[in-house]
Amino acid sequence: MRLSILLLVALATGCQSQGQSISQSQPQRAAGEGGLYVYMDAQRNLVTLERPAASGKTGAVNDSTEAADSASSQKTPNRGSSDRESVEDYRPSAEVDQELEARENNRFISYVDETGQLVSRPLDMGAEREAASSAPAPYETLDADAYLETYRALRADCCQHLLAEAQSLESGKEALLAFGADTPVLVGESAYRARIYSFPDEVSRVSLMAFIRKQGYLAVELLWLDKDGLPVMLVDQPFSRKYPETWYRYGYLQGTVEKEPGQHYLVVFLPYFESRPGTDGLKQVTEGELVLTAP
Repeated sequence: MRLSILLLVALATGCQSQGQSISQSQPQRAAGEGGLYVYMDAQRNLVTLERPAASGKTGAVNDSTEAADSASSQKTPNRGSSDRESVEDYRPSAEVDQELEARENNRFISYVDETGQLVSRPLDMGAEREAASSAPAPYETLDADAYLETYRALRADCCQHLLAEAQSLESGKEALLAFGADTPVLVGESAYRARIYSFPDEVSRVSLMAFIRKQGYLAVELLWLDKDGLPVMLVDQPFSRKYPETWYRYGYLQGTVEKEPGQHYLVVFLPYFESRPGTDGLKQVTEGELVLTAP
C-alpha cells in the first residue's frame, strides 16, 4: 500500500515537471512577425491595425511605403490643375494698376470749418495732383539769370580788418543777419556796414533770404574774397525769386549764389545809409533781417 502511494506521488511530480519544461520551451513571438499595432491619429482617435506575420519585414516596409505614397498622393493636388488655376487667376498688370489708382483716388478728407464743425468730403486725388502740377509757381521770378554781376569802386584792403571776425558757416547750417549801430564797416570812402562769413571747401553755393516787412527789405550786396581777403567778385542783386506773404509767414526775397573755386570769404554789406525806393516796387530799408544758408 505504501509503495503504491509513493509511485503515484512520483508520477504526479514527473508530469508537473514535464509540463513546466514544455511551457518553458515554447519560443517567444518576435517583434515584427505579426500582431496588433495601436496608435492615435491626428484626430485623436485610437486606431488598431493587424500586421500579418507572413509578409515579413520586406512586406511591412512595402506596405508602409505604399501607405505613405497613398497619403502623399491624397494630400498633394494635381500640379497640372494648380497651374491651370494660377493661369486663370492671372490679371494683367495694367488692370491691377488701374484698380489701385481708382482706390487711390477714392479718399475722404476731414477738417474743422470756420464754425467749428467737423466736415468730411470726398477727395479726388487724381484731380488734386493734376491741379497741383498745373498750378503756377508760388513765387515771382525777378531775373532769369538768378543774379547780376557788376562792378563797384572798392579798395583792395576794404575787408582786411574783417577777416578776424569771420563767422564760419558749415554745410547745412544757417545764420541770421541784421545790421545795427555796432556793425563793422568797410574801409574806404563808402563805409558800408558789413558782415563776413567763411565756408569750408565742400560748400558749393549759398542761399540768401530777405524778409519783406511793410514793403521794405534789406537790399544787400555780396562780395566774394579769396583766402587772403582780396575781392574776387561783386554781386549787386543776389535775389532771383519773390515769395508773397501768407497767413503764417512774411513775404521774402530769395536767391542762390554759386561759390566758385578760389572764393573763401563772403561779405554781406548794405550799400546805402538811409532808406530809399527800389526799382522793384519795394523800399530798400536799413533795418530788417536776412537768413544766410549753406545748403
